[in-house]
Amino acid sequence: ICPAMLLALMISGVFLTGCGSDPTPPGRNIIVGLESNPTQLDPRLSQDAVSGQVQRFIFNRLISRDENNKPRLELAESWERPTQLIHRFRIRPNVRFHDGALLTSADIKYTFDSIRDPALASPHAAGLRELDRIETPSPDIVVFYLKEPSAGLTDSLMLGIVPRGAGNAGRKFGENPVGTGPFRFTRFDQDERIELTANNKYFAGPPKYDRLIFRILPEETVRILELESGGLTMIQNAFSPDILPRLAANPRLKILKREGTNFTYLGFNMNDPILSRLKVRKAIAHAIDRKPIVKHILKGLATLSDSLLPQEHWAHPKGLPSYDHNPALAKKLLDEAGFPDPDGEGPLPRFTLVYKTSQNELRRRIATVIGNQLRRVGIHMRVRAYEWGTFFGDIRSGNFQLYSLTWVGISDPDIYRYIFHSRFTPPNGLNRGHYKNSRVDALVDEARSLVEPGERATLYAKAQRLIAGELPYVNLWHSVNVAAIDRRVSGYRVYPNEDLISLANARLAEPSEKGR
Repeated sequence: ICPAMLLALMISGVFLTGCGSDPTPPGRNIIVGLESNPTQLDPRLSQDAVSGQVQRFIFNRLISRDENNKPRLELAESWERPTQLIHRFRIRPNVRFHDGALLTSADIKYTFDSIRDPALASPHAAGLRELDRIETPSPDIVVFYLKEPSAGLTDSLMLGIVPRGAGNAGRKFGENPVGTGPFRFTRFDQDERIELTANNKYFAGPPKYDRLIFRILPEETVRILELESGGLTMIQNAFSPDILPRLAANPRLKILKREGTNFTYLGFNMNDPILSRLKVRKAIAHAIDRKPIVKHILKGLATLSDSLLPQEHWAHPKGLPSYDHNPALAKKLLDEAGFPDPDGEGPLPRFTLVYKTSQNELRRRIATVIGNQLRRVGIHMRVRAYEWGTFFGDIRSGNFQLYSLTWVGISDPDIYRYIFHSRFTPPNGLNRGHYKNSRVDALVDEARSLVEPGERATLYAKAQRLIAGELPYVNLWHSVNVAAIDRRVSGYRVYPNEDLISLANARLAEPSEKGR
């Protein structure tokens, strides 16, 4: 910040994003630091966690999850299921979009019909395959008719509702999104900020402050300095764990933690001529030592995983195949796979792989450690770090050999169908590594058609064992969500799925009030 501006800031209490940038509007604002831009503000088209976090404040969902990860009604006032094939919702009265239009069942129907329309190419269409039709017998009633039972329908309905007029904007709707949420979209300056203004006519009561602003700050050092100086009100999970003691010692801040459902993994391209070999994938799994990463880099804010589902999840089975750190076994498997070490313990590698990641400092450090561990068994790994949009675009398009990402907010085990079913490769699903196993396909299809949790758990256990044996992923860890937030903010709750929506109900104390 320029010296003259700094003096003005100290006097006015207004923070800028830098010299030459527009100032943060005056008023009562909560400012959240983000690592990257959202890729899409249309909830029908986005897949990344950052987009979902921002959209939650602009759009409401028919149903959503509460702070304990349990389903709850949001736009729906009631939910009746007279049979397994019929879901009948009554919509809350007097809910209005930000442009003043009244929400009706026609908007609900339009939202989900548009997702199913191939012209939109929504990545969420796969979750609605069992849906036969949607009817709107009255403006406040919407009925979903299924072709067959679908245990995963609940999660598939947890998408932001858009107005039926969104069709006029086509795929550009996300550039000026209109929803019913607690905040209205005001502006989005790429690589700088997203500004949302309180919706004073929000059906659940208006927010208790003026604006919610997201500042895009890719550099961790900048995010930390801005939080410490007051340029940010909060950051969640967007800092390295070794910074946590410093933030905890800051009297202006409080630290909130919550066990998360977030799952971090190493993904393989199953079409790659090297990684398509099971023994190579197993060798990589045995070469990686996760324990020192969790202890020294993540500072214990994670637990080792053997599945997408955490140990306490009702569908997590016992006795899944595990891949303990065993470099000697890794070398033996690589020899058997046809990749002998050309010079024994010398510098020449067996082969070279490219590992893609984002520019997040923590992820780059973890990639470096994994690269060093693989080098000890004769694998040379080139780490390539990209801006988030470029990196995520490559993963979605299959342009990778190895990569690491985190699935956020895993709740229902139907996630296995979207990620590993051979029919759900992009753009029709999330099977980005192109894993194929007809037995897994049959198991997850059958499990989705059942309702009783015990029967579903039995099928998912079989699927998880098959997947663990074939290793389309190396399971790494489940994370703890950590928020560092200004003490003047009260009422914020950390959700296990990394959702920030409780900020909508938060209170921002006046500067003269004692922080809580």
